[in-house]
Amino acid sequence: MSQSFHLFQLQKVDSRLDQIQQRINSILQEIENDIRLKITQEQHHQAAERLKQIQQELKKIEHEVNSRRLKLEQSESNLYSGRIKVPKELQDLQSEVASLKRSIANLEDQQLEIMIRLEEAKSEQDQLQKVLLQVEAEVAQSHAGLIGEKSRLENDQQRLLIEKQAILSQVSPNLLAEYEKLREKKQGIAVASVEDSSCSACGAGLTPAQCQSARSPSTIFYCPSCGRIIYAG
Repeated sequence: MSQSFHLFQLQKVDSRLDQIQQRINSILQEIENDIRLKITQEQHHQAAERLKQIQQELKKIEHEVNSRRLKLEQSESNLYSGRIKVPKELQDLQSEVASLKRSIANLEDQQLEIMIRLEEAKSEQDQLQKVLLQVEAEVAQSHAGLIGEKSRLENDQQRLLIEKQAILSQVSPNLLAEYEKLREKKQGIAVASVEDSSCSACGAGLTPAQCQSARSPSTIFYCPSCGRIIYAG
């Protein structure tokens, strides 16, 4: 077989390997950037953050209520202990007790509002947890198909690499180096075929003499237009 034939076979294998690698990369990117899972995870995270914030608010106001109740107990104890005899001091203490009671009542109203918000936030997070589990299952199922496809592609890839090694043993080192340079310059296509007396890569027409040169087993013919190696079969 001619060198151009082996190069043409090598080109077909390399083109298929390129396609396989592009698809594998696409699969990996699709799995990594699955928008369904990312959106649901973000929603679940935001709900968890809201719940955490409300819990902190509730804890803070509970601490404030407990602190003022303790202060109220101390003030009432002083008020009713009989130890304070000065009317002005008794009046001030009574005013303090009344103020503490109003403050506690106001804080308890706020506490109730926060507890309602907390229940709503818990309900929201529970619902989003269910949605997240459902989306994770759906994504896993769709990814299973992608992973299965990736596995099949990798098997084809290994088979083609073995085939490629067999072809490489038939190509001279100098011609192989030229082929690789053309592949780099010509978007991966170094060897084209003759189709309807034209270069299959760039579409430039070839004369009968040029087509005959492309069929020669002893020479390598290059497309006069794009510079690729031409194989005429």
